[in-house]
Amino acid sequence: MDLDQIKTIVRRFPSFAYYSLDRKIKPLVDFLLELGVPRPDIPAILYKRPQLCGISLSENLKPMMTYLEGLGIDKNQWAKVIYRFPALLTYSRQKVKATIDYLHELGISDKNIGKILTRCPHIISYSVDDKLRPTAEYFDSLGINVSSLIIRCPQTFGLNIEASLKPVTEFFIERGYSIEEISTMVLRYGALYTFSIVDNLLPKWKYFLTMDYPRSELVKFPHYFGYSLEERIKPRYRRVKECGVRLVLNQVLSYSDTEFEKILKRKMVKQFGEH
Repeated sequence: MDLDQIKTIVRRFPSFAYYSLDRKIKPLVDFLLELGVPRPDIPAILYKRPQLCGISLSENLKPMMTYLEGLGIDKNQWAKVIYRFPALLTYSRQKVKATIDYLHELGISDKNIGKILTRCPHIISYSVDDKLRPTAEYFDSLGINVSSLIIRCPQTFGLNIEASLKPVTEFFIERGYSIEEISTMVLRYGALYTFSIVDNLLPKWKYFLTMDYPRSELVKFPHYFGYSLEERIKPRYRRVKECGVRLVLNQVLSYSDTEFEKILKRKMVKQFGEH
């Protein structure tokens, strides 16, 4: 760690300066290394959550991990989970249980709760009453299957309803899509609400209007918004136009370069015959 990082930690969390190196910090670092956390990741983990150093390994950390494994967190993924969200291991059992109980209330199985926690441990930090429940009610009002969405894209539930979710819904309504179509798009591609309107949805929408597709094509393949405009969408579509064939959006974007070329070739043979 560089000196500036250490200074920032101590400013944010003064107790860090008083932790015993041999009794607190070294045992934690050794424990993280045993779990498979790469050595270069450890400074970032301590920087994000210096409180980890003050927690007893035997009385708190390890029992919390055992508890979370019992809920289905993949024990082979601990290194990734802790790097993504080191705060997970510093929450009280009561706080974690409140989130788990709410996920059960949504009808989510233990197996899927384990998957959600492994992929998006941040979900534990979201308040049930201030964040998860109102967000679930908002999606429910759009006719979106909430449990399916939270399994596919749990990070959506960390977004602000007024600042992030409603503007995206409005964006598609203004462009002529019905609530049912938006609901279908979101269930097919949960990440849709995580994109910025200005940086992502708007430029890609404008380009889509220059492509020879009906608007319904985006309902079938909303993943369009997840691809890079400059590196994937434009070059692939140009290639399709050069070949003079028609492909659905899914075929244009979702295949590897090799597969894409094979599809183009097959289409050309079908359309124009062998040359």
